[in-house]
Amino acid sequence: MADPKIEEILAPLRASVKEQGDLVRKLKEEKAPEIDIKKAVAELKTRKKVLEDKELSLTPAEELFDRAKMEDLIKRRFFYDQSFAIYGGITGQFDFGPMGCALKSNMIQLWRKYFILQEQMLEVDCSILTPEPVLKASGHVERFADLMTKDVKSGECFRLDHLIKAHLEKIKSEKNAKAELKAEIEDILVKLDGMTADEMSALMKRFDMKSPVSGNELTPPIEFNLMFNTQIGPSG
Repeated sequence: MADPKIEEILAPLRASVKEQGDLVRKLKEEKAPEIDIKKAVAELKTRKKVLEDKELSLTPAEELFDRAKMEDLIKRRFFYDQSFAIYGGITGQFDFGPMGCALKSNMIQLWRKYFILQEQMLEVDCSILTPEPVLKASGHVERFADLMTKDVKSGECFRLDHLIKAHLEKIKSEKNAKAELKAEIEDILVKLDGMTADEMSALMKRFDMKSPVSGNELTPPIEFNLMFNTQIGPSG
């Protein structure tokens, strides 16, 4: 839900859920009495239910697919779940259950059937780690970074090119948008991938871009490196 008015209603409920979730983690870390943890968990579930009900009530009629219930179902059937969920979980990391593993295997087999058997390509299985000299030679070390921007209040991050594209396409779709503006936006979108941080920052100011979630101000563009170093072997 990107409507600022809706997000304004949901923001305190989300903050309440986060606050209670932090309390549950704190009680577990401090090895608090089991009864206190159970009470805190029950309160967390209640707050989550209030948030889900409010989200559903504010969802437009054409968007009535209940994602929360769908995710709850596939997690209960253990298609997948967040890694280390009982310890609070880690964003972006997931574990596949038996059904999830089977589904993943079927998808890989379908991929193999098409690309290897039909297209007669040769399959290889390589290391997921790459030495730095290779990445320097390919240009990744110098250029492999995305421009990001943050909500100045919540700290929520957004990939800047995606945010600009969504904002401009919304303007272009408005009924009162002039033909000249639409043509200019089309030109901007074509050139967007090659723009510098300064050029994107100028677009943010010109079109008065705010956080699509909260409507808050956004920070100037910052680089986020998509590669992370690691050590190989006992001596690195």
